Amino acid sequence: MPGYLPFAGALKLPGFTCDNCGFWQRHFETPLQCPMCLDARHVVPQTGWRFLSEREAQAAFPCHWEELEPGVWRFWNDPVTGIGPSAYLVQTDHGNMGFEGCPVFSTAALDKIAALGGMQVLSSSHPHAYGALPQLQDRFDPELCLPAADFTWSAALQVSWPYDDFLEPLPGLELHRTAGHFDGHAVLFDRKRKICFCGDAFKFELDPENFRRALTISAHKAFVRGVPLTPNELRRYRDVFERLDFTQTWTPFEPAANCGRPEVLALLDSLLSGRSHAAPVPMETLKV
Repeated sequence: MPGYLPFAGALKLPGFTCDNCGFWQRHFETPLQCPMCLDARHVVPQTGWRFLSEREAQAAFPCHWEELEPGVWRFWNDPVTGIGPSAYLVQTDHGNMGFEGCPVFSTAALDKIAALGGMQVLSSSHPHAYGALPQLQDRFDPELCLPAADFTWSAALQVSWPYDDFLEPLPGLELHRTAGHFDGHAVLFDRKRKICFCGDAFKFELDPENFRRALTISAHKAFVRGVPLTPNELRRYRDVFERLDFTQTWTPFEPAANCGRPEVLALLDSLLSGRSHAAPVPMETLKV
């Protein structure tokens, strides 16, 4: 295609991650600012931006991994840079799918993914959780599936499989666009395991003694600013989640095993019954 190949060089530029939010940019030099921090859902750093190269981030923020459920792996950084989401690798008989990106993958973590069978498909719920997706694309060259509604945030990536509202990139793994938090915000539903990887559709506070047990749940347009969702956004959430038969709800930060569709729908119905809010709601009040 005339005029296409010259732009491929943009994906060979070095990557830089923002220490304030974790958003990656490809640039010929250290970026001057971060578009994600300037977005209304986030905040700018109080003392100025600090950007790290891939090697600097790898050296400063070790990567860890654990199999949380059979065939479902979590990768995270401790300590963290940016907001610190986790990445998930879901193994299936038809190939592996990556969902979300942790702030930075170590070489050992990338080698672990390779040992688990690599990655045939990659996606994310929304730009706050993109993290180091560029590293995964550079190493494994998976099909990258992202909602067209969030395409403007994907400059550091090569989207090969854009979708509108629904996509089943591997049998049994479904992507559903909820919109709301971002226009393209989407969730991944694992039909076999009944896990909904919900992105930032919800936020949990976890039991200090058990990081798989949620104590509260909330929904928000902008978490750090405490902005609630609108009634129409909540209704769209409800339409999507009502169709999914899940017993666990995992955010990029909290893999809650004690929250499923009944609790999620109870929260949404509560928020729709009056003025919407972004305050945490105790899980025990949502038992049905």
